[in-house]
Amino acid sequence: MANTSALLSELIDKEDLKAFLEEHQEDFINITPAEYLNTLADKYGISMAEIARTANLGDYIYKIFRGERNPSRDVLICICLAMNVCLDELQLLLRLAQFYTLDVKNERDAVILHGLKKNKSLLEINAMLYELKLELLIAERN
Repeated sequence: MANTSALLSELIDKEDLKAFLEEHQEDFINITPAEYLNTLADKYGISMAEIARTANLGDYIYKIFRGERNPSRDVLICICLAMNVCLDELQLLLRLAQFYTLDVKNERDAVILHGLKKNKSLLEINAMLYELKLELLIAERN
């Protein structure tokens, strides 16, 4: 599997787009956010009940993990914090859900990134956000 930079370079240099797409089918990400969430929950051995409790999502969590709801960016971040995933896994989930990834140049995102890298809980990260008068990470259900 090629890395993103190598793929981009090859895509730019390639004259035949169809050939590029055919050659790199195995490099494309073909998993839904719900499928990836289930993979992460299995990897970390955490139950949906525990995730729901930690992220304050209640029964909404089951709809997300079944792919019945498209959660907001904040909800996905809350779920990842509840599962204690690594930064790369969180960023991939955000990309899969077609949200922008956490950006250190965004003040709120920088606080979240800092908390994630320091293994802070959702509650602790929200306390930091509150102290800095930034929008809290609230898992709103839709």
